Amino acid sequence: MANEPEAPFGLGRVVRNAILLRLGLAFALHLVASDETFAPDQTGYHQIGAWLAQYWSGEVYIYPPRLTQPGPTGYYYVVAVLYSIIGAFPLIPKLVNAVLGGLTVPLVHDVARRVTGSTAAAARAATFAAYFPSLILWSILNIRDCWVIFLIMLICREALAVQERVNPRSLLLLAGAIMAVTQFRDYIFLAVTGPMVVSFLVRNRRNLGRNVVIGMILAAVVIYADQAAGSQRRLRTLDFEEIQSLRHWNTIGAQSSFESVDISTPGKAAAFLPIGLAYFLLAPFPWTITGFRQALTLPEMLFFYSLLPGIIAGVRVLIRERLPHSLMVLLITAGLTFGYALGEGNAGTAYRHRAQVICFYLIFAAAGIEARRRGGSLAPPREPVPLRRTA
Repeated sequence: MANEPEAPFGLGRVVRNAILLRLGLAFALHLVASDETFAPDQTGYHQIGAWLAQYWSGEVYIYPPRLTQPGPTGYYYVVAVLYSIIGAFPLIPKLVNAVLGGLTVPLVHDVARRVTGSTAAAARAATFAAYFPSLILWSILNIRDCWVIFLIMLICREALAVQERVNPRSLLLLAGAIMAVTQFRDYIFLAVTGPMVVSFLVRNRRNLGRNVVIGMILAAVVIYADQAAGSQRRLRTLDFEEIQSLRHWNTIGAQSSFESVDISTPGKAAAFLPIGLAYFLLAPFPWTITGFRQALTLPEMLFFYSLLPGIIAGVRVLIRERLPHSLMVLLITAGLTFGYALGEGNAGTAYRHRAQVICFYLIFAAAGIEARRRGGSLAPPREPVPLRRTA
């Protein structure tokens, strides 16, 4: 009995709904909630962006001192440009971010299609990304997170396109996206380009397992630089004592700090890694919820827990059947996950940074669910060969 054809997936409809949903929630949240409620740094982006816009117009003559300090400043310029054109209304960047968050959905769809080779898995991943709560939340606030997520997915999409067929358009978009992402989170440069280079070199070659391990280590090293984003220190080497001090700095004054641990040596860091992974991927745990904001995360966390079997199955089937195509995405996900698992010292920040890799986990979950639906493989089922009649 032949399989029934699947209903066509309306990507345009899903993207439109994702954008409209985000626009409506951005407007509603702006009316009913303070900027301090979900992301206090919204105030800083608004104030410095407005200051820069006034400097450009000649209303003030002092350049914002924050923009002369080390660290990425790209999002301040985004806000300043919008304020220069429309006016210093904090709702404007929220609405722009809402549109950008919705435009991330087709990127997730394309990356999933190229990685899994399955249009059904790509459709499922895009639907997940369109309605996943934290992806919605971080794209309706006046913060840089949705830009980082969008650029990571754009880099992956264009790198996969170039791996399949070199073309000038994809090369230009890839170069532009890599340059842009360093202006929002500078550590992302190595975190995505390292795995990208590795996947270019080893695609369709032997010893992929060995290269996966090497790429994971290289990608994880640079993630710790994010812990120094607010200071003048730079992580030039994998110094575990420096990581320990930065981790301790992140816990100061935080209401949701993780338990203070010592990761000042490779052995101690390896021992803590399973606990760090549990916190980064699974926190806030339902039994630790104490406040209203944490309670809002409960439906998402329960849904994410339900996806874990699919995520595990998806990673296994991609390694078994699609490793040359999925290597880069697997390396980026592993590097960011392991790095944050060791470097984070605050549950709230971990929840926010998890959005940088959640699209990849949604792709893995979609791959696993689709593979189970097909009997354990992403390959389409073969049509039965009719038996020839013998004379």
